Amino acid sequence: MNMAKKKATISTSASTYANYSEAVEKKLTSIKATPGDRIHIIQGLKDIEGILIAQNEMGNPDSIKIKLDNGYNIGIKFNEETEINKLEGSIELEKFQIRIPKQNKNLPEVSLLATGGTIASRIDYQTGGVVMAMQPEEIFASLPELFDEVSFKTVKSLYNLGSEDMNHNEWGTIAENVVSELNGGTKGVIISHGTDTMGYTAAALSFMVSNINAPVVITGAQRSSDRGSFDGAINLISAARVAAKSNIASVMVCMHETSDDNYCRLSRGTKVRKMHTSRRDAFKSINEDPLARIDVEGNLTELHTSLPRRHNGDTVLKKDFDDRITLIKIFPGITPDILDWYIDKGTKGIIIEGTGLGHVPSFPTNKTKSWLPSLKRAVEDGIFVGMTSQCLYGRVHPYVYRALRATYQTGVTYLGDMLPETALIKIGWVLGNYTEIEKIKNSMLTNYAGEISDSSMYVGY
Repeated sequence: MNMAKKKATISTSASTYANYSEAVEKKLTSIKATPGDRIHIIQGLKDIEGILIAQNEMGNPDSIKIKLDNGYNIGIKFNEETEINKLEGSIELEKFQIRIPKQNKNLPEVSLLATGGTIASRIDYQTGGVVMAMQPEEIFASLPELFDEVSFKTVKSLYNLGSEDMNHNEWGTIAENVVSELNGGTKGVIISHGTDTMGYTAAALSFMVSNINAPVVITGAQRSSDRGSFDGAINLISAARVAAKSNIASVMVCMHETSDDNYCRLSRGTKVRKMHTSRRDAFKSINEDPLARIDVEGNLTELHTSLPRRHNGDTVLKKDFDDRITLIKIFPGITPDILDWYIDKGTKGIIIEGTGLGHVPSFPTNKTKSWLPSLKRAVEDGIFVGMTSQCLYGRVHPYVYRALRATYQTGVTYLGDMLPETALIKIGWVLGNYTEIEKIKNSMLTNYAGEISDSSMYVGY
């Protein structure tokens, strides 16, 4: 791992009084206070201390922004009666020390692939928020206890991206590195990732990487490292324990199971979804129980009786992907114009999030709004059209109602209990590997990575 050769400090500075008004800048200049300095503000009944931080481009330029000792930011509207004093205890904005604990080579060796996201973040006193780590070793600075659990064969920064900026190109690179590490003898792979599209990446890796011989664990954080409710530490330590010691050879997502710091849940890469914008227990296994859970002491409980196991064979990479795909969400009154647009644009795979059991507008009073003719046109043009449900839980079924049967008869393929996002990733992967439409249809209905089941059990809801 060659961590020692990394830069010892990281710069976070920007312009000195970014986005403050002339009046605020004049006052701060008079007491020689710059972002990073500790200041004391008195204004009427307000008596507040904190670290001065720069105002952002959307903030009020007359509001003095400080970070409190509890990690939260507040703004104080400046006026002529505002008293400000500079205190001792400044923060050096230019320096963020990287401290690499000594590795214990007697511990199991795992690999860490960093891609960005909230888990790889730290306080930026220049802006008052958090910034993504520029080097994966920065994660270790606040988590030295990780080195009591594992040693690191590889630590690699693949990207420094918010997950919203990822696409199939990044998924392919991550998959390449996962296969290289697994076939290179690592005990397991940890991937640090932003949470917003973590489910997409998990699904992509589940298809691109097959015959997996050791755990592949994706983890992240819902709360940033400057908050007392930061969940990334427990998530990462749990992911490391699973990668090093679990016998489950699969792509999994490891995130908080509850809002407390007691358990993390391990969800299958093709059956996991972020179900809340900010809660620490936002990730849920959909249409099945989690694969396992791990407590804060490292005790792992498997929740399925048949899971893929570690083995000595080679893991296989199959990363080809066709991005001429789309996902359409049905809503009342939606016209087929959007479907026709995608057909005309040369789209090769269309996944529909239908209502309920897989409905689209079929027999509306205004017949021009029926989707049936456009669906038939798409299928006749050789486009794969797959149906999922926006309910998420449960499965689509083409035979229950007249409208469902009519939709099915246009050639739409109903995809059982597959999640819409997983179906989208799968059709991109399938199209990247096959061209014949019958092979494409059969592949979409084939269970490669636990993404589709023959029946739905009364669990996982």
